[in-house]
Amino acid sequence: MRKAALLGACLMMSGCSGFGKYVSDTASLPGENPNAPAGSDLNMRRINGYSTAETPILPQGGDIWPGPPAPLPTLEDVEKDRIGTVLGGGGADTGSILPDGGEMGLGGEADKEPASGKLPDAEPDAAGKYGAKRGNASTIEIPNGDGTVTLIHPDGSVSTVNGKQKPAASQH
Repeated sequence: MRKAALLGACLMMSGCSGFGKYVSDTASLPGENPNAPAGSDLNMRRINGYSTAETPILPQGGDIWPGPPAPLPTLEDVEKDRIGTVLGGGGADTGSILPDGGEMGLGGEADKEPASGKLPDAEPDAAGKYGAKRGNASTIEIPNGDGTVTLIHPDGSVSTVNGKQKPAASQH
């Protein structure tokens, strides 16, 4: 009865993985290392001391490396390429390139303004387009975290007063 119970217990414990996997995971033959890695590739054959035959890697003929890189173009080369005489080829077609001192425009002659070499002294004030008027300037009040108020007056002067004081400009 005990032998049957032992055989039944072994079969029940190996039910999920199979009897061969169960036996190989739990028992080993004498002289074997149960913790040795398993495998049959080339490195495992070398580790186990078996002979291995492999084809050596032989050098190939010829030069596999690319030649030296092309030299960087000089500024003269870039200029010649821009006008199409050396690298672009066909230097006769320069109609699409704007010549030095030439002008470019979108419309006819009526759209052209005389070009001057200096910037305008002032830009026009566009605030009037958005409802701002010159006569209604008032003092700007900016409260500070320490209880004071910074005042920016219409003339551009700045002052700081105690927050409890009413500024003269806001008492109107």
